[in-house]
Amino acid sequence: MEEAHNGFNIKSRLVSCCKNFHLVDKLFSISLDNATANTSAMQFLKEDPSIKSVLEGSLMHVRCCAHILNLCVQDGLDELRTLLEPIRNVIRWIRAAREKVIALNTPTRWNSTYKLLHDAIAYRDVLTDMYNESRATDGQFITNDHWSLAKIVHDVLETFDNATHIFSYVYEPNIHMVILEVKWCAYFTEFPPIYPIAAILDPGVKLEGLTNLLTFYYQQLDVQFDVPYYVNNCKRILERLCENYGVVIQPQPVGSCMNGSGSSSSSSSSSSSSNIGIGEYLTYQFETEENFHIIQWWKNHSSKFPVLARIAKDILAIPASTIASESAFSAGRRVLDEKRSRLSSESIEMC
Repeated sequence: MEEAHNGFNIKSRLVSCCKNFHLVDKLFSISLDNATANTSAMQFLKEDPSIKSVLEGSLMHVRCCAHILNLCVQDGLDELRTLLEPIRNVIRWIRAAREKVIALNTPTRWNSTYKLLHDAIAYRDVLTDMYNESRATDGQFITNDHWSLAKIVHDVLETFDNATHIFSYVYEPNIHMVILEVKWCAYFTEFPPIYPIAAILDPGVKLEGLTNLLTFYYQQLDVQFDVPYYVNNCKRILERLCENYGVVIQPQPVGSCMNGSGSSSSSSSSSSSSNIGIGEYLTYQFETEENFHIIQWWKNHSSKFPVLARIAKDILAIPASTIASESAFSAGRRVLDEKRSRLSSESIEMC
């Protein structure tokens, strides 16, 4: 974009792209990072009359979970940097005196702190002996207490590192795992509905699992929140989705969102049938599978829950982060760097 990167200009570019690719009536969601301009753009986009989004755009804006995760971890590390300084001193010393086998962390990348601790802990005995021997004159020793603290922080960061890898999935659905992976309450007083709806569409979670997870999280964080009301509200949104999709999809009578006669001649029958379909799914007995794959499960049960299967197909396709797209746009710099600045366009295309 040559013009200013404000909300209105970003919205205008998005609308232009949607029109060029004939997506004005097919827009379900857009995954973006948490820049203020992006939030503003989504609000403008919802109000644009040319865009026909699902449920008036209430599910359109999906915030990049990896970005939120980074903010959460950075806030925590700000409180721990002083406590981790002795470990950093050891790594500085070993890099200056011998080999640079362990990289120092950078303040803007929390995963570099995780990698530093991961590598350092593997050599804690050797590093302790060498460092303490060299500092015998000034008495600035590294102790077991320092390593114990480092191990605790490492184990916490490992959970976030695993979650980041899950949010980076490209060929596997991940949006239904957002609530399962991280406690977001510090940044979300109330979860955006797309995440709990995706969790409900996980046959191993559904309403009961979602209620238990949210209750546990809010209790651990000592936050007052009406979980049953919120979960029921998410269920109502899912029912509206079922009604919306039921207008387009004509499901089979058995186990579908339609009534027993197989007809859907009015909005009231559509509403009633959607409740039946969701009710059957929520009470359907899920058997744990050894190699469970959520997309394959919905494909196998699409004849029993045709409308819900179509909804699951669309929702589970939503990326939980923008890592994959950002990585794709960053690939050019890795191919055409300062040492390869004279590559021809044909060679770059082959790369």
